[in-house]
Amino acid sequence: MAEYLGSLFGGEKEQAPVVAADDDFAEFATPSVVTPSPVGTLSSIPSISAAPTAPPSSFNGPWYAVWERASPSDFKFEGYVAILLCFVIGAHVWGTKRNRAIARKFITSVTPVLAQEFAYIGFDPQGRANTTDTAPADFNPQTALKENHPLEFVSYASGRQNIAFMHTTIKLQRRNNPVAWIGESLISFLFDSLPPPGDNAVITISPFDGQDSGKQGGGYNSKFDNFVWALVNKRDMKRWRDERYDLSLTTTKDWDGLPDWLAVMSESKEIGDTVLFKELKDAVADCQNVLEYLIVTDQPIDKPLTLEQTTPKKRISLKISLPSDEKSAAAIPVLLSAFIRLVDHLVATAHFRPEVLRKVKSVREDEIRKLQKVADEEKSEERMLKRDEEKKSERDRKLRGMTADEQKKFLEKEREKEGKRAMKKQAKRA
Repeated sequence: MAEYLGSLFGGEKEQAPVVAADDDFAEFATPSVVTPSPVGTLSSIPSISAAPTAPPSSFNGPWYAVWERASPSDFKFEGYVAILLCFVIGAHVWGTKRNRAIARKFITSVTPVLAQEFAYIGFDPQGRANTTDTAPADFNPQTALKENHPLEFVSYASGRQNIAFMHTTIKLQRRNNPVAWIGESLISFLFDSLPPPGDNAVITISPFDGQDSGKQGGGYNSKFDNFVWALVNKRDMKRWRDERYDLSLTTTKDWDGLPDWLAVMSESKEIGDTVLFKELKDAVADCQNVLEYLIVTDQPIDKPLTLEQTTPKKRISLKISLPSDEKSAAAIPVLLSAFIRLVDHLVATAHFRPEVLRKVKSVREDEIRKLQKVADEEKSEERMLKRDEEKKSERDRKLRGMTADEQKKFLEKEREKEGKRAMKKQAKRA
């Protein structure tokens, strides 16, 4: 302190001895020079520098005048979100309308055929006949289709000899969801096992199969024999054989009078010769881009797991693609007409020789025997479990009625019996 006061009032101070510093600490060895300031001046007091303040806002308008204190560049993110929402909503609206237009176009193209074959089409609330022999009478196109959702539409027809009803399911592409639509297309492109997305219709006829003959069994009888027969486009033949149990019972052959792109899947050659009549041959000739399969079956699509599922139930199914070109679309009504009249042909001719039916029944009986064996094994296991539970409950009941000494003797006898059984098993194995 004395030295500091001396320096302030002009006094001299002694020089501090110079100490040689190591080169590694030369930077820290040199003392920093402190410039003294005059006592009593404001500069001698340390000051804290204030943070820079933002310039005052020049907006003096009302609080709600957002347009005066903001610019469009402040809402870039909101603009991108609005554009994305407009795209999603617009794509959904366009895809939904497009799918509806495709479904209505298809049902309109086949309406003349349906009106000629059936007395009732669609979902008329009154449930009365709405067609004539040649054209729709009171038929309303709006009631012909029912929209389950934007990807699926259904239709219904009834009122015909030999046919209880015909159900149509139209399944369309995901045009209302572009992301899923593009994803399905890419996945099908990368994996050959997955079909590309497309528009198709599955038409299923349920025949009366003799139920229209009356309770007394007299009069007209629409019954025909049980069998599996199919016309399949070779493009997807392997997929249908793998996916459908009923087609796995058949053998595949090329057939005279059919195009090269078609294959016949049948349980017997005689069945194939009987089912394939001339009108159907002519109808499928121009349907390469339309026909996927035509199946007459009495077996389930999925492999039966119980005996109840093996009960025969006749169905005649037609799956077609809905093409965009007019030439292929014009072949659909002709094919549908032959498909409907196939039922009449089956009722008249599908009554086969006993030798043929014996071969057909043998395949079904083999499957029934396998299921019966599995069912018997399951019942046997259930009986054993039930018997074990009864023995255990009887043992517990006996133990509860014994004293401690009696329980001890009872458990010792059980252990002796278990030991004897184990020794017998070992002796048998040896």
